[in-house]
Amino acid sequence: MISSHEASLEVRAAPRRYAVLLNARAKGWTGEVHEAVQRFVPNSDLFLTDDFRQAQTTVERVLNADYDVIFTGGGDGTVVYLINAIEAAIQEGRITRDEAPPVGVLRLGTGNAVATYVDAGPIIEDLQLLHAGAPLKVREINLVDDGKHRFPFAGFGWDADILNDYDRFKAAVRDTAVEGFATGLGGYAVAIATRSIPRALARGSGRARFTNLGPVAYRLDERGQIVGEKKEGEVLYRGPIKITSPATIPYWGFKVRMFPYCNLKPGFFELRYYTGSIARVVSDLPAFWRGEMPPETLGDWLVSAVQVDIEDGPMSYQVAGDAAGYRDQVVWRLAEHGARLATPLR
Repeated sequence: MISSHEASLEVRAAPRRYAVLLNARAKGWTGEVHEAVQRFVPNSDLFLTDDFRQAQTTVERVLNADYDVIFTGGGDGTVVYLINAIEAAIQEGRITRDEAPPVGVLRLGTGNAVATYVDAGPIIEDLQLLHAGAPLKVREINLVDDGKHRFPFAGFGWDADILNDYDRFKAAVRDTAVEGFATGLGGYAVAIATRSIPRALARGSGRARFTNLGPVAYRLDERGQIVGEKKEGEVLYRGPIKITSPATIPYWGFKVRMFPYCNLKPGFFELRYYTGSIARVVSDLPAFWRGEMPPETLGDWLVSAVQVDIEDGPMSYQVAGDAAGYRDQVVWRLAEHGARLATPLR
């Protein structure tokens, strides 16, 4: 586990060889961008996919090609997919942890919480820097593990409802004239207005129970000060929730600084839940999008492992900004190993 409060950072020499994997379905991917990318990345090192999550063959080919770093772009889900694919190769003994290439982060697609955290620049500028021989900044960040995925943030509730609705809206308009509008904030707005808000208002709150599974969990106040603690097996909270999320980075996509205390204490991640009304969020959506919510509607804990039980049936679940179906229970633990993320030094 990483022992520093912030992600560790080192500067490395320019990579000898690097691959670039891009999600050609991502928001912002156009013929103009494709042409610009090709000016700085040889065709032999450029890999495009229509659906990155189904691109296992491409990932295997890249991992077997002995690249110093694998850059990828297409949103947070694309970055997290590659992180997990590399970890799977390590666990299966196909590469060692020391041999595993860092994941280079390029800003492309929607969300881009990870790109914001590692200070990735515009994609073409960063590719131009790499082409010119820029050295690398490599950060190691903590991750949360839910038994199936490793990620820097996830969550239950309204945010996951939006992502599930957004996915359904994108699927409905794929290969139509409005697809470009749908794969971005416009699509989110339509999903929220036509699906998420009406359902949330009709359904009300879900009920959840959070049980500490680590040696100790720390309760935080609205200033991030520790004001209480719970031992292993004790219940941290039981009651209504609208949203609950674990995080190891501050951002939640679109530069929303939703998790300000995620790096407060080594060996812990932030668990945050929102208990206010959906009507209150809707009345001041810009403030919510900036991560500004009334402190009396929030609960914040630092935990190393926690079990979440949704008591009134399965609730929408999201992983790194991608819809992940519905679950009524999950255990979130700080992953044993973090992820090394690279950007060119600007």
